[in-house]
Amino acid sequence: MEKIPCEYIVWNVLPSIRKEFVKSLKKNFNLSQKQISEIIGLTPAAVSQYLSDKRGGIEITDEKILHEVDKSAKIIYNKGQKKIHEETCRICNLLKSTEKISKKVGHLLSDDVSCEIIVCKNNELFFENIVWNILPAIRREFTKNLINKNKFNQKEVAEKLKITEAAVSRYVAGKRGLFEITDKHILKEIKISTNRIAKGDDKTVVNEICRICRLLKSTKLKDDIN
Repeated sequence: MEKIPCEYIVWNVLPSIRKEFVKSLKKNFNLSQKQISEIIGLTPAAVSQYLSDKRGGIEITDEKILHEVDKSAKIIYNKGQKKIHEETCRICNLLKSTEKISKKVGHLLSDDVSCEIIVCKNNELFFENIVWNILPAIRREFTKNLINKNKFNQKEVAEKLKITEAAVSRYVAGKRGLFEITDKHILKEIKISTNRIAKGDDKTVVNEICRICRLLKSTKLKDDIN
């Protein structure tokens, strides 16, 4: 499946940051795996996987960023879980400024599409809410439009959106996509995006998903997921 920039962050960058937090807590404070799991809000099994390098999407090698990770780990050690997401955002934004990550995320985007990471009001990562909630809703609407308006079959939709046929089937059946998009202006924009996607390439799909996501984040839906 073609990854949207925020999906790359959630599936690759955030696990790597958590891994470095775990390793830093172990190295600098000589904590047990159970203590680390309690401080950072992970299961002991997840902590074990991070320490053995079995979990974590990318390798962080930049010494300046690793130094900042140690600073973050100290803050988390002293102030607990309430600081985890704030420090995760801080390190993520530092990583996105590096060549390795900026190239990986940036090549997916047009110049006019930005991608940010912030903390929600409930102290969750907004990126994760986008990935788990908004993106499925957008893909559901694209699926419905491609089938009903552009006369694609389910296999063609899967190929165009770079998702599985099983996912398409679930979107069609209304079993995937948590949020219902009802804003008439955005639904109109989704139809415009769908027509572009029907005629475009892989980059078009990514850019139009990001465009609709930005529109949704400007509506009350942002408050719903915050």
